[in-house]
Amino acid sequence: MRYRLGTRESDLALTQSRWVQSKLEALGVLCDLVPIVSRGDRDQKTALYEAEASAPGWFTKQLEIALQDGSIDLAVHSLKDLPTLQPPGQTLACIPERRNPADCLLVHPDAWEEGGTLPLRKGARVGTSSLRREALLLCERGDLDVQPIRGNLPTRLAKLRKREFDAVVFAEAGLERLAADTKDLRHVSLAPTRFVPAPGQGALGVEVREDAPAVLQAALGHLHNAQAAAETRLERHILRELEGGCTLPLGVLCTHQGAVLKIMAFLGKKLENQAGHSWTGFLRFDISGSDEQYLVAETLKYFRKGT
Repeated sequence: MRYRLGTRESDLALTQSRWVQSKLEALGVLCDLVPIVSRGDRDQKTALYEAEASAPGWFTKQLEIALQDGSIDLAVHSLKDLPTLQPPGQTLACIPERRNPADCLLVHPDAWEEGGTLPLRKGARVGTSSLRREALLLCERGDLDVQPIRGNLPTRLAKLRKREFDAVVFAEAGLERLAADTKDLRHVSLAPTRFVPAPGQGALGVEVREDAPAVLQAALGHLHNAQAAAETRLERHILRELEGGCTLPLGVLCTHQGAVLKIMAFLGKKLENQAGHSWTGFLRFDISGSDEQYLVAETLKYFRKGT
């Protein structure tokens, strides 16, 4: 039997889905890719946080609909795009080994200026459609001109090269998976301890129907990575409790240190003023422990006390 694997049509999504396809085929489970256009792929203008506020699942909903109506048998998502609650009858069956969860900044050489965490000229125009990234950038450098940017990864790289932006924020994992050639640009790694990633960033999630064939579920079980699943489950638990998504400037990264879990968390807060608004990043902290419920409760307590 051949299974139908649903995927978005972007270069990155296809690369991720082909990777899952190859891993399943190595286990004897054959899949055909079924490209599906998401709302986020059709609409290249609306800022992501505005889109998610009106219609959650901007990049995932069409795949979930196809899974529900039987058009596909499994769907591969970037986990950070996937809502924390699955539709009835569907389940998150597999989270493979996680790639680098960090962000990075790619800078046009003409905008480079040595010094500081963000080596950019004063007032540089930086592209991102993420409120979290906007908050983190402006907490670090209030002089930056942060503007929305849309499009898939190659499109955003092209906009940077054409100098529509001085710099653009990317997920390291996306650049790594696509093996993007960025030698003509300056690369700044943004340490997760300071620029806290989005919940689930760097991980994939494979969704199936709850009644999926046992052969498919068993193969996905072989791809499942327990550590990545535990870390991202905690991150997404916090996201769910805060009822956030792309509309919330939230960063959460969980890592293992032996049996101890460590959470790094950030929640941006807007300060309204006569000039409009600015961001403060005082809601930033680290916490360690071995009990997931305790860690979630302490994180929520800290955030709710500060908001």
